[in-house]
Amino acid sequence: MLVLLLLLTACDGLLLNGDGGVHSDTSVEHQINSMMAEIIQLQRDVVDLNKEIASMKSKDPNVAFFSYLTDNIVNPQAGTRMIFRGEDVNAGSAYDATTGVFTAPVPGVYSFAFTASVPPDTSPHGIHFVLMKNGRHEMYVFLDGHTQFWLQRSSNTVVHLNKGDTVWMEIPWASGSNTVAGHGNFDGGDQYHTHFSGFLIHSD
Repeated sequence: MLVLLLLLTACDGLLLNGDGGVHSDTSVEHQINSMMAEIIQLQRDVVDLNKEIASMKSKDPNVAFFSYLTDNIVNPQAGTRMIFRGEDVNAGSAYDATTGVFTAPVPGVYSFAFTASVPPDTSPHGIHFVLMKNGRHEMYVFLDGHTQFWLQRSSNTVVHLNKGDTVWMEIPWASGSNTVAGHGNFDGGDQYHTHFSGFLIHSD
């Protein structure tokens, strides 16, 4: 419909010259053909742009998650993998709440963040956390000697992942009595004491 309207408008302008005369049939036909060629090229350009936009969208899929501990972890052993069973966001379904493992669906640059909360304990104690990438340490958080007040520590990092690479949080060392706080309630609202999140910045 738009193409037809443009063509009719062009024809109206072509049929009348500046002093009220009429162009020859050959001249009008030539100019109409030229206008049609330009319109067809514009249509092709629009199709190409739509394909490019679709390609860009498929290249960078929507990948993001926010997970949290639903229950306290009490006196964990060294080597304990943290499993965040609560999910507020899991766009792209790359995070597995049954294992606590994020698996990269596409190669690219990713951002991860971790926050841990622990209540006070008067006995000697300490606990450390690491973000693991394919079994190697990538980020480190520790909370030691919190005897009088609650403590909360956070850290984030940016890493490159290949498709299929895995990331998770682990407790590499703990000593004494420790409790990692899970989901709670404060003033009638949710309180996510300890949580793990990440998202795709851009794909390769």
